[in-house]
Amino acid sequence: MMSKHDPPFKPLSLSQHFEAPEDFVGCFGWLCGYSADGGFLDDAVERFTRRTQAQRAYCGCIAMALMLDPSNEQITPTEVPGVLHVPMNDKRPFSLLHAKVALLGFRHTSDARKWQLRLIVSTGNWTRGTLEDSLDLVWRIDLSNDDLKVRDDWVPQACADIKAAWKMLDWLRSHFDLRVLNALLTGRSDSESTVASRQLETWIEKTIKVGSGVVPRFFDNRQASLLAQLPDLVREHSSGTARNYIGMGSGFFESSDNHKEIPSVLKRIVDSLQVDNLQKAKLLTSQPEIDVFVNPTACQAVANSVTAFGDAGWKVREAGKPDYFKAAFRSLHAKFIFSANQRDNSNLCNSAWLYLGSGNLTGPGFANKMNPQLGNLEAGILFAPESLHWETGRGVPPDHVVTNVLPLQWESDFCQSPGSLDVGNDMPEPELRYSAAPAAYLFWVVEENVGWLRVVDGVTESFDVLAESGLACPQDSVQGFQWPGTSPRQPRQVQLRWLVDGQEQKAWVPVLDEFGRVAATTLPRIDIEEAWGQLANFPMPPDDEELIPDGDDESAIGAVQPSTGVAATASYPVRQVMQLIENIAAKQTSVSQVDWPTWCTRFEQCLIQAAGSKVLGEFLKLGLNPLSPLWCSPFRPDFAMTAETSEGLRYEEALKRVETAWNVAGLTKFGDQP
Repeated sequence: MMSKHDPPFKPLSLSQHFEAPEDFVGCFGWLCGYSADGGFLDDAVERFTRRTQAQRAYCGCIAMALMLDPSNEQITPTEVPGVLHVPMNDKRPFSLLHAKVALLGFRHTSDARKWQLRLIVSTGNWTRGTLEDSLDLVWRIDLSNDDLKVRDDWVPQACADIKAAWKMLDWLRSHFDLRVLNALLTGRSDSESTVASRQLETWIEKTIKVGSGVVPRFFDNRQASLLAQLPDLVREHSSGTARNYIGMGSGFFESSDNHKEIPSVLKRIVDSLQVDNLQKAKLLTSQPEIDVFVNPTACQAVANSVTAFGDAGWKVREAGKPDYFKAAFRSLHAKFIFSANQRDNSNLCNSAWLYLGSGNLTGPGFANKMNPQLGNLEAGILFAPESLHWETGRGVPPDHVVTNVLPLQWESDFCQSPGSLDVGNDMPEPELRYSAAPAAYLFWVVEENVGWLRVVDGVTESFDVLAESGLACPQDSVQGFQWPGTSPRQPRQVQLRWLVDGQEQKAWVPVLDEFGRVAATTLPRIDIEEAWGQLANFPMPPDDEELIPDGDDESAIGAVQPSTGVAATASYPVRQVMQLIENIAAKQTSVSQVDWPTWCTRFEQCLIQAAGSKVLGEFLKLGLNPLSPLWCSPFRPDFAMTAETSEGLRYEEALKRVETAWNVAGLTKFGDQP
C-alpha cells in the first residue's frame, strides 16, 4: 500500500520519454509519425540533447530526423533547432504514414564505449495535443551495451524488437529526401550530423545480431495487416489460453453507414481470436465479456450500433480517465486491445496481453495491409504485461493497476442510453502540405562583400530563391543566387519556389555555413580568452548568455571590431596566445575518439571566431606561426597522431583552415628560428 508520504502516481508524459539517462546525452534519433508540432519537438529534443534551443541553434547539428505524413506542415530547423523534418521524395506507398515510432541513441558523457538505445512506440502524435488533450499510450524499452554483455533472458527479445523497428524505419528512409543529413562541404569527408547518425546505426547493428532468430513483439503492416498477425503474436508472446475478457479502444472507428450493425473490424478481431483461419485453439472464450471504449462525442459507426452491441452481449463504454488527470478533459486517442482472464477469487489479470500502436480499429488502420489506396502504414507492439491487477489493493503498486495504465472503466456503459453517443467526424482527407524541393539546402559564400547562395552539384530542376521581401533573388549561372544587400548577413534558411505540373510549390530549405552548420545562428566574434573558455567547457556548447541574439550583426564575424585597449608594445598578447596553444594541446589529448569529430569542429570554429582579435594581431607582429606546435604528435591523441587515420586527417584539415583564417601558414614555425 502507498503511504501518505508517497508521491501520487503519474506516468511519464510522451515527451519525458525522450529524457537522456543519467550520465548520457542524446546522439541521434529517427522518428516517424502522422503529425508533429514545434512545441512538442522542442521539448523532446532539449531533453534528448540536454541543450537549450539557443545552444542547438549555435551548434547547427541534426540530432533527430523526423519523417511525417506529407499532410503535415513543414517544421523548419529554425523553429526547432536540432530537428530535421525531411520531406517525402516520391509517391506514397501507403494511404497515410500513421506509424508512430522513435528509435533513439544515447552516448555516455565520458566513456565512449558505453551507449544506450531506446525504442518508443506511441499511440499519440508528436504534438502538444498529445500531452495536453488526449488519452494516449506509450511503450518503450531501453537497451545498453552492458545488457548485450550480460545477455539476461529479456535481452534477445528487446534486440529483436529493435531490429524489427529499425527494419521498418530503414525502409521508410528510402522514401524520404535525406540530402541535408548527408550534406558535405568541399574538402570535408563528413559532418557532425553524419557521424552521429552512423554511430547510431553502428549500435543498432550490434543489437541486431543478438536478436536474430527471435520473434519480435514489434510489428507493422507492410506485408500483412495488423489483424492478420494478431493471433499468432498472442500465442508467441503470451499463451494459447482462452481469455474471458477483451477490451478494445480506438480514437476512430469505421465510418457511420447507419446499418446499425457491429462495425466489421471489431467483429473480425473477436472472431479471429475465437477461431482463426487455421482453426487453431481459441484465444478467447465463446462467451467472453467484451467492452468497446469510445469518445462519446465522436465514435463514428459505433454511435449507430449500440443496440446491435447490446443484442450481442457487448458493452460500449466511455474511456476511463485515470485519477492523475484530475478534472482536465481528455479525449480517447489511444488504440489498444487488452485481453485477460478474470476470476472471482483473484485480483490478477491472468494470461494478460496488450496491443497498443498507431492502428485505429478500422479497415485502413487495422484490417488492411499497407497500400496507397486503403492501407495506412501502421505499427504497434504486442506484449504480455506482468503482474497487472484489476483493482487497487494491499501491496499492489499503482503502476500494476490496470485502470491506472489503460483508459478502462466498468462503472457505466451506453447500452441503456444509446442516444448519448454522437457519430462525430470521420478521419479527414489529407492534403499535400510538404514535399521535397529541387534543392534540399544551399551553401553560403561571401565574395567581395556579396553574399551568394550556391546549389550543390547535381540539382537540375529550376527554382527561385525568395528574398525576405518575397521577390526572387538574381541568379548567376556560376555563382548561384545573390542575396540582397551589401556585406549581407547569412540567412539561416530561405524559401524556394518551383512548379509541379503548372502548380506553384514552396518550401523552406536550410542554409549551410562555412563550417557545415545547418540553419545555425551567427557566430559572434570572440577574443583569445573567450576562445579558450568555450574550448575548456567542451563537449558542452557555450551558455545561452554567451551566444549573441539572432540578427545582432554588430557582434558577428566580419563586423568592425572596437578597440580592446591592449597596448601594441605589451608582452601580454604573447603570453595569452601561447597559453591558449598550451591549453588546447593539453585538452585535446584527453578528448575521446567518439567526441573527436565534434572537437575538431569546435576547435576550428572557436579559433576562426578569434581571428580578428587584437591580441592575436599583436602576436603576429613577431612573424611566428603560433599554431605550429599543434601539428606535433605529443599534442595529439593516439588515434589522431597522423593523417593516416580518418581522425588525424580531420584534425589536420581543420588546423589548415584555421592557419588560413589567421594568415599564419607561411610564417616561421616554432623551432625553425635561426
